[in-house]
Amino acid sequence: MINISSMFATPPFKPLRDHMDKVAESVVPLKEFFEALHQEDYSKVKEIQQQVSLAEEEADIIKNEVRDHLPRSIFMPINRRDLLEMLDMQDTIADVAQDIVNLLTLRKMSLPKELCQDVFQFVEKSQQVCSMAQDLSQEFGDVLESGFGRHEINKLLEMINQVSTAETEADDLEDSLVRKMFEVEDRMKPVDVVFWYKIFELIGDIADYSKKTGSRLRLMIASNQ
Repeated sequence: MINISSMFATPPFKPLRDHMDKVAESVVPLKEFFEALHQEDYSKVKEIQQQVSLAEEEADIIKNEVRDHLPRSIFMPINRRDLLEMLDMQDTIADVAQDIVNLLTLRKMSLPKELCQDVFQFVEKSQQVCSMAQDLSQEFGDVLESGFGRHEINKLLEMINQVSTAETEADDLEDSLVRKMFEVEDRMKPVDVVFWYKIFELIGDIADYSKKTGSRLRLMIASNQ
């Protein structure tokens, strides 16, 4: 059982940071998952699916404990509503990771050979954006502990800009991947084209919601200056 009182003791941003760490755990195995899918190693696919689901469940536990026990009058340099909205954005990343592995495990899809390397690259980029968002969570804790010091704020804002740039790169990879799939769609079943298009959207959502956590942090900084 998670001890919420200790989580909020020091630093005040710790529960959100702990949650983001668990969210990132759900995203880390995705590249290996797609590699196993490409190799049609469905026992490995199932193993990773369970790993991702466990991380998502543990993230949910932290999220629900924070929601249920965060006092309305708690003294923190950030707004309670902002913290809870940030929590929801982070949690969506884990939800999306679970959706990806669940869909692909249930349908036992094979990765189109023509798209393999592009998919791997796209997944890696989305993982990178998520990892950068995880770093933001750590850095924002340092900003709070500094009392919103100018140096720490400037460093965090630069990191947020870098997350935004990386998310744009992920968007470009997604567009390129979709175009390439349409070029070979005559060799794919129509239902597979629709299915993979949805999967690509979900992979892109990991990067998108990671970027949104940075945007939320930017607003939280602005409201405290």
